[in-house]
Amino acid sequence: MYQARVLALISTLLLCTGQTSVSASTHELVVAEDKLSGYKRSAFKHWIDADRNGCNTRAEVLIEEAIVKPKIGPKCKLTGGKWLSAFDGKTITNAPQLDVDHMVPLAEAWRSGAWKWTAAQRQAFANDLENSEALIAVTASTNRSKGDKDPSLWMPAKDQCVYTQNWISVKIKYSLTADPQEAEKLNSLVSTCGLDGTTEIASVPEVSPEPTQSAEPSVSVKIITPGAFCAPAGATGVSKTGVSYTCKTSSTDTRNRWRQ
Repeated sequence: MYQARVLALISTLLLCTGQTSVSASTHELVVAEDKLSGYKRSAFKHWIDADRNGCNTRAEVLIEEAIVKPKIGPKCKLTGGKWLSAFDGKTITNAPQLDVDHMVPLAEAWRSGAWKWTAAQRQAFANDLENSEALIAVTASTNRSKGDKDPSLWMPAKDQCVYTQNWISVKIKYSLTADPQEAEKLNSLVSTCGLDGTTEIASVPEVSPEPTQSAEPSVSVKIITPGAFCAPAGATGVSKTGVSYTCKTSSTDTRNRWRQ
């Protein structure tokens, strides 16, 4: 369920027009102009089968988010099942009618910083099962209406505050920037949704004309969602309550999840 998949930000958020960042604890969402050239969808390899269980990222999301679990057939063909599309509130009982949406679209990620990443970093972003707010199953029509638009150009009909919080969370997690128009819209949404907090000012980086390699986008602490799918096996993380988890299988489940 969409509401249940919200990753709580480490601290409260604020984005103010005219200021240059929004912070959550030690994390900052910097305001900067987008890089508008060079994007190719093929730069973000997806969907992959990270744990080699026969189900790719799209299927893993559909299985995880089903309110009535589908049957998993050969080659991970899903039959039956039921889903609630958070963007429009529609109930779907046919998996092919669903798209798995990147909360921050791939083109938007490119424009706001992913142009500097390696191919491996872009693949990890496009198939992120570790962060439950990064991918969501919604009706194909709403996902295609959204396209690669940021919140200044498109918002879902329902759960806009959850959408806003998840958008900011993903951008902070991956050190992506917000363009001025996006920042202005987020400022309004943050205020309306009661997400206001304290700010830290950061310098606005200039976008280089050509992509250059950068360090892996990172956060100071790997915050995970207990029970969520993960990769690679053996990775460790900490829940928002400070409990340590390991990415591993169990005696009853061969898929890697965050477990104690």
